[in-house]
Amino acid sequence: MAAERNGPVRAVPIVNDSINQIRPVTEMWIDPDSNLMTDGHLSYRKIGQQHASHLTVSHGQNEYVRDSAHINTAESFSALLERAKQGVFHYLSKSHLHRYLHEFEFRWEHRIPARTIKKKGKTKVIMKPKPTIELFRALLSFAGGRQIRRTHNCSVFTFACS
Repeated sequence: MAAERNGPVRAVPIVNDSINQIRPVTEMWIDPDSNLMTDGHLSYRKIGQQHASHLTVSHGQNEYVRDSAHINTAESFSALLERAKQGVFHYLSKSHLHRYLHEFEFRWEHRIPARTIKKKGKTKVIMKPKPTIELFRALLSFAGGRQIRRTHNCSVFTFACS
């Protein structure tokens, strides 16, 4: 997953956390001129060498923020997924995981600030979903020229209309 502070998030299923799995995703989504912030995983350290700067935090040593370096935005998105799994979906199949991730990217990017609070001297913005009608409008803006059909075994596939 890649998350930009106060910006979009992108997530894709990967088989494992090896550099061979992570590097193509980071090359596709993250500008080499950006400041990369990750945890201290070895694969991220190697990938970080290709960026303008690379800051890490070490969760294993109870370090979650160092100066401006943190991965709290990515952790927040992960928490959103985990809450959905516990509360709504209960099970996320591997074959459809990319669909769940797309749904939660959409939800993440269609939030609005609800209120601002002070916590330990720092300002924190609490987000809430946009009103349902706005979500439908946004969703329908992606639907033009697409069809969803069922296959003979009741699977779903989509394709663009010409």
